[in-house]
Amino acid sequence: MLNYMQSGVLVVVAMLVSVFMVLVLNWVWPIPNRKLINDVTGWQLGILGTTYGVILGFMLYTVWIDFRAAEINASREASSVLTVTRIASALPVEAREEFRTLGIKYADAVVNQEWPAMQHQEESSAGEMIEVDMWRLLAAVKDQAGSANSVDHLTQVLSDLSERRGLREEQLRVRLPVVLWILLLAGGGATVLSSCVLGNDNKWLHYCQVLALTFVVAVTLTAIADLARPFEGAVSVSPIAFERVEKMMQSDAGH
Repeated sequence: MLNYMQSGVLVVVAMLVSVFMVLVLNWVWPIPNRKLINDVTGWQLGILGTTYGVILGFMLYTVWIDFRAAEINASREASSVLTVTRIASALPVEAREEFRTLGIKYADAVVNQEWPAMQHQEESSAGEMIEVDMWRLLAAVKDQAGSANSVDHLTQVLSDLSERRGLREEQLRVRLPVVLWILLLAGGGATVLSSCVLGNDNKWLHYCQVLALTFVVAVTLTAIADLARPFEGAVSVSPIAFERVEKMMQSDAGH
């Protein structure tokens, strides 16, 4: 996705295009002629603007909720890794240390391999391989006469870890349907164009009105585009939860 600079350029380009549209309309369709139909175009703009504003606001709210869900899921996935190592502290020393080592490797793989890959719309199985090793180690511990209660808890937490990892991968792949983007872009273009058609004797006031409307629409659309892909772009989910958990596990290992 785009960074702040690229998004800003797109917003400025959209505003320049809207001003150019007003200039062209003023040339091919003089303001006095357009003023005669202001009652019709004003009513149309009111209905269209209200409808599009509702759609735009709903879409922004939806992608923000999905973005927050991705943040919460990433935090819970990191917490599951930490919980695995802490439950494993009740196991024999060898198994306990192996689980802690695998937990640290998992967090490191997510931060340094999977997250950079996700920011480039790519998938990485570095953490998945370590998760598989955790399941194998758990199976080996089950075969031993150990703490059945700890093994049961580890099974549940590892299941949670697998589920949250799968959800993160799904959130990476999900995209807004093309039909929704067509609706958002076409609706934005129609709303701005309707504002350009209005006849206003004060040209500079009309320019400012069209620029303000274009700015709001363009900024909202870029925000939707960025939030719709929670692991990419200028605004993205951070791996800080995994970084914090990795430090905590390393601290536990030092004690």
